Amino acid sequence: MGQGQSSFPTTEVAALLELYDALNGDLWRRHDGWKQGPCDPEQWFGVDVSMGHVVALRLSANGLRGYLPTATLVRLPHLRVLDLSKNQLQGEIPVDLGTLTSLRRLDLSCNDLTGAIPRQIGDCSNLQELNLYQNTLSGSIPKELGKLQSLRTLQLQYNSLCGALPEALCDLTQLSKVNVRGNCLIGHIPQDIGRMQSLRFLSLRNNEFTGAIPPSLGCCKALEFLNLSSNQLSGPIPASLGELIDLEYLYLFDNALEGRIPDSIARLKRLRESDFRDNQLLGELPNFLDGCSSLEAVMTKWKNRKASYSHATFGDTIPSANMPPVSSHHFLQTLEDPSFDSLATFFSQSFGPEAAMTKV
Repeated sequence: MGQGQSSFPTTEVAALLELYDALNGDLWRRHDGWKQGPCDPEQWFGVDVSMGHVVALRLSANGLRGYLPTATLVRLPHLRVLDLSKNQLQGEIPVDLGTLTSLRRLDLSCNDLTGAIPRQIGDCSNLQELNLYQNTLSGSIPKELGKLQSLRTLQLQYNSLCGALPEALCDLTQLSKVNVRGNCLIGHIPQDIGRMQSLRFLSLRNNEFTGAIPPSLGCCKALEFLNLSSNQLSGPIPASLGELIDLEYLYLFDNALEGRIPDSIARLKRLRESDFRDNQLLGELPNFLDGCSSLEAVMTKWKNRKASYSHATFGDTIPSANMPPVSSHHFLQTLEDPSFDSLATFFSQSFGPEAAMTKV
């Protein structure tokens, strides 16, 4: 049953109504209960209440428009989930979000937000998921995010972020998913990235990273998906990548990598897809098809004019009879979808358990 205004803090009610007015609430797709009948936020669409306090705002894809008001959300101190994604929010992210120390999930993705990521977000000490992708955010990634010891998901892709990837992120031992694809990040990949023992998904694609791939990356034993493509990385492919025993997807294309593909890649028994094209690699294509027993319905690419092939040359796709027609671009795009969380589930659903590639 609704608790009614009498048992609900007036400051929280006022904050909700202020947010409603600032973001054109009357034009929302759904605004059930808001400003209708008794003032009982527990009955308002998108509002979760626990113990007489607002603990979640879930208003994704609801037609919100306008600027996030300052000094409003701060009056919801018990907020654990703030999901305003897929709307038309404008302006900068309010710095006072950093006062919401109970926040577990912050999702402002797929809006028109501009400006920098506030360093104060690093004060949200219980934050587990930070989604700011597909905005027009600029500036650098704040090093203060390295204070978020409970953070598990960091998705900042498709913005205009610049600067280096903060070394402080390597201190986040609970972090399992990092996606910063499609920004303007520069510098070297942090040498201590191997400390991120929980990392399962890492995409640095389409940035301007330079230097060598850190050998310590081979210490991220939980990695299943690794995409370092379309950067300016140089030097050899580290043999330590062969230590990533759970790796299923490896993308290193469109860099300036040199030398040979290490034989250790053959130890990746779960590898399903790899792409090394458009580098400066030399020598033979390793016969890793013999070592990687679970290469099922794989699109393995080896397009390199400077390479000589004594084992095999692969084209764009090698479909099996059971594999549906799907482009490599669409396949990779699906894997990097922000909502995608299970590589094994996707592969099974897309290709079926019987999907298998005929060895060349």
